[in-house]
Amino acid sequence: MLALKVQAQAADAAAPAASGLSLDQLHFRYAITGDSPPWKPVRAFDDGQHVYIQFPAGIAQGELPPLFVVGPDGKGELVNYRFHAPYDIVDRLFGAAELRLGGDKAAVVRIERTDGVAAGAGHGHD
Repeated sequence: MLALKVQAQAADAAAPAASGLSLDQLHFRYAITGDSPPWKPVRAFDDGQHVYIQFPAGIAQGELPPLFVVGPDGKGELVNYRFHAPYDIVDRLFGAAELRLGGDKAAVVRIERTDGVAAGAGHGHD
């Protein structure tokens, strides 16, 4: 019985956050680098409109850092996103973003597209 529960939890964690996502529409083109805090994402992918950042199983929303998209000037910009366990769902595509948590010695994790597309990707900007 416990094995079935564990299998069901693993399947839930691996399933895309939104039903109706087709695997052929998903782009796994993001590298995750930087520090290794307990909340470091396990993967990031997009469907051409939203970026899905998957966190380790068991991470609660209150334990997650804020997300900043890295703008053309290299500075962090606020972006609309929501948490739908275990994913942050970002309302637009980006070239690079950072998750930051802490003060002077903040843990920083960078999520960057690996196909060379810049931060304005997905909005018709060059």
